[in-house]
Amino acid sequence: MQTWLFFLLPIAALSGWLMARKHYKNKYQPQDNKLSPEYFSGLNYLLNEQPDKAIDVFIHLLEVNSETVETHLALANLFRRRGETDRAIRIHQNLIARPTLNSQQRSQALLELGLDYMKAGVLDRAEQLFLDLLQQASPPEQAIKKLLRIYQQEKHWEKAIDMAKRLQPEQRKDIGILIAQFYCELAQQQITSSASSIRGYLKQAQHYDHNCVRASLLEANMQITAGKYGKALKTLQRIERQNHRYLPEALPKLLNCYQKMGNIDGFNSWLQQLVERHPHMTSARLMLTQVIQQQQGSQAAQEFLYQQLHTYPSIEGLHELLLLGQGSNQSLIPLITNITNSLIDKGDRYSCQNCGFAGKAMHWHCPSCANWGSIHPTEIHLSALEKLLEPSS
Repeated sequence: MQTWLFFLLPIAALSGWLMARKHYKNKYQPQDNKLSPEYFSGLNYLLNEQPDKAIDVFIHLLEVNSETVETHLALANLFRRRGETDRAIRIHQNLIARPTLNSQQRSQALLELGLDYMKAGVLDRAEQLFLDLLQQASPPEQAIKKLLRIYQQEKHWEKAIDMAKRLQPEQRKDIGILIAQFYCELAQQQITSSASSIRGYLKQAQHYDHNCVRASLLEANMQITAGKYGKALKTLQRIERQNHRYLPEALPKLLNCYQKMGNIDGFNSWLQQLVERHPHMTSARLMLTQVIQQQQGSQAAQEFLYQQLHTYPSIEGLHELLLLGQGSNQSLIPLITNITNSLIDKGDRYSCQNCGFAGKAMHWHCPSCANWGSIHPTEIHLSALEKLLEPSS
């Protein structure tokens, strides 16, 4: 009996080891998560801009295996791109209802459902989904960006500021420019309220963007309204350091301040220095012409502008020169004046440095590319004549 036990013990041990090995192998072996070749075929159709064929492939895959999360997401995204947001919403809602989804899959499905609602224009539901995602330990950055977009669209500037501050630190410079514009929007909303609240918003705007021209213009408007013309001068002259391309917006306000202070000679001197620093700034040259006309008469202004146009020609300058000398030729001058006036009317006064959008009114938020602070004042130089003379479509 003892002999038999001696032989059976190793056999039992070996058998136990083999059974344990089989158990752990079955339990911990990697699952076969390989996607169907048809899935990659669908992706190929998608990359080749053949969404109809891709949809057919993904629908067939769902019929074969309705548990494939990736297929659901791809199909819903295709429906959203085609404008069939109701179908995309149903797919994402069904996906979220599955108890087998892991946290990452559920987060992705919630984010996609929020994008569906945004596409459909149901912003309140999209907002709530994105806010729910922000409660996670590591919220997806895309949810923050989409909330930022929603709050801009709805003009909820304080909420937009909160979202902008939550974006990644490496975007701090661009985000600072954005936040400054939001504070300017708040200041503009409160334009009839107490001056202290407006000053607080403008101070915040300048904190996040030292070169915020819009904040300087709003601050100068407040100071002019309060009769503080000296302070307004310093604020407006600061714009040259911030971005001299916006000085055409400040020049009429500067003229008003100098006139109120009775120091038109000081404005003349400052404008001459400005033209020396920025010789291609037609608006400054025309303002200087206007000041010379006030001080010395139309003849002196005409001679000054005539000399300037030889070196720095512009349509606005030519038009102003004709107006100054319109009494010298009763037949020719009115005709040329009408031509230059027509060219100026056709020309765009503002253009976006990011997308090229052009228009006749100032926008701090580009209607085309939605960039903030990218639209600058423009001037019509003679090189633009060919474009302006083209017939409008």
